[in-house]
Amino acid sequence: MLELTRKYQFHAARKLTSLPDSHPCSKIHGHTFSVIIKLSGKIDESKGWVIDFSDIDNIYNNEVQSILDHQYLNDLENLSNPTTEHLAIWIWKKLSTHLNGLSEVTVSESNDSSCTYKGNG
Repeated sequence: MLELTRKYQFHAARKLTSLPDSHPCSKIHGHTFSVIIKLSGKIDESKGWVIDFSDIDNIYNNEVQSILDHQYLNDLENLSNPTTEHLAIWIWKKLSTHLNGLSEVTVSESNDSSCTYKGNG
């Protein structure tokens, strides 16, 4: 079994709605989010790879990047409280139906703060 990793970035604004007004993240602020997706699988011997990286890119760009980049996340469906945890789950749900073998989605809001989601099981 092999594990593939692909990294992306998007820029977006948000506010975390469950926090008291005194918390800085309760106000609108922006991040350059990093996303790492991992897939596990076996080599397709006819092609020599698990999946073409450009296929991963096309799916990610259509299902995630085009929706999240340069947006106010709170306005998006199912992201009214867009914590890093909720973002990781949201991205997983968008990708899991298109990427067989999806094993992890990690979202970082800074160099030292991230969340990894590995699905329901």
